[in-house]
Amino acid sequence: MNRYHLHSNMLTDQEKARCVMWFAETKSLTQVCRNFRREYNRQPPSRSNILQWVNKFKNSGSVKKGKSTGRPRVLQERVAQVEVSFEVSPSQSIRVASRELNIPKSTVHKILRKRLGYYPYKLQLVHQLKPNDKPRRLAFATDMLDRIDDEPTFLSRICFSDEASFHTCGKVNKHNCRIWGTQNPHQVLEYERDSPKINVWCGIMRNKVVGPFFFIENNINGVIYQDMLELFAIPQIQGIPGIIFQQDGAPPHWRLDVRQCLDRHFPQRWIGRGGPLYRPA
Repeated sequence: MNRYHLHSNMLTDQEKARCVMWFAETKSLTQVCRNFRREYNRQPPSRSNILQWVNKFKNSGSVKKGKSTGRPRVLQERVAQVEVSFEVSPSQSIRVASRELNIPKSTVHKILRKRLGYYPYKLQLVHQLKPNDKPRRLAFATDMLDRIDDEPTFLSRICFSDEASFHTCGKVNKHNCRIWGTQNPHQVLEYERDSPKINVWCGIMRNKVVGPFFFIENNINGVIYQDMLELFAIPQIQGIPGIIFQQDGAPPHWRLDVRQCLDRHFPQRWIGRGGPLYRPA
């Protein structure tokens, strides 16, 4: 990969300083490379070299090459490169950092965890809780625990259901999203609004998966949701003795006709907003 970039020895101190200045202005390695190519009309230096000069300037106020002191110096420079790289792009993967810095993945990981004390924080999408929500959730959890104690088969009779939207832009793969840092960054993820998507419903029981059901509509309302229940979901589970249906409090689920439908098919045996087994927000 380095053969496509200028070696650091082929650049003047002035050119290195220009790279540091551009990075300070833009905080973008890509933009530094573009500026270099536009101003000097030749291939830019590698990203690892740019980060090395940035860190050297931060520590010494100069980009001039100092005397080498051997392997410890090399390790120190690698630590500095990794630190600067993840300060600029804390959500990048170790694989990407390894490729751009030309440092083995195992070394990047060791530097992050053992030298810098960084930890990979996982992105979570959560709903805001209001003051009254917490005691209601506690009461619901206590009631569920009591039911489980009284009836060991209680959980095995519940069909847990929900919908999910899958966007073509990739929003949001939380499993692969990590933000490296010494403290929880409480990161807010921005994403493209109104991107093409498909809506999917699925139910899960102890030993059975109901669905998935793919909606052809982009937006699900109460009528569409009720049609799915009566024509697809309910016929698959209503024959199970003592079946309990669970749904969350999404607006389509709150429609009166939907709740009356559940009352008919699962009398006193469905969990949700406005249901006989009330599920709080």
